[in-house]
Amino acid sequence: MLDEGDRIVEVGPGALGQFGPQVGSVVWDCYPGSKPLFKPYYDSARRTGDEIEFVQFYDGHVARVRAVPRENRHLELYWEHLAHLDTLTIGSFVDSLEQSLEVLEGASTENDRSELRKALRVIEGGSA
Repeated sequence: MLDEGDRIVEVGPGALGQFGPQVGSVVWDCYPGSKPLFKPYYDSARRTGDEIEFVQFYDGHVARVRAVPRENRHLELYWEHLAHLDTLTIGSFVDSLEQSLEVLEGASTENDRSELRKALRVIEGGSA
């Protein structure tokens, strides 16, 4: 959970090992270079009051992120790790890049379907 100043204020039990020591810190200070990638989504969720889900690449990882607005302009964040780029060898890099691209393509298709579902409306009436 982030407060309105993007400080980490609460961490769920599954993420305590990784994020627990960072409670009280500004997330952008903990993850250099992440601000331009994530903040626009977080700001949009706060501004609109709508839950926002997106897929992002950062620091060798591809993750699906869900930002849920809460009281006092807090954001509850959920992260799902989708892929990791393995740069140990050229072969492992190419393989992991291909896998990451497949994951991103699948996530994009799923996102397109979700947006399409939101746009569909049932119109009552009969056919002639």
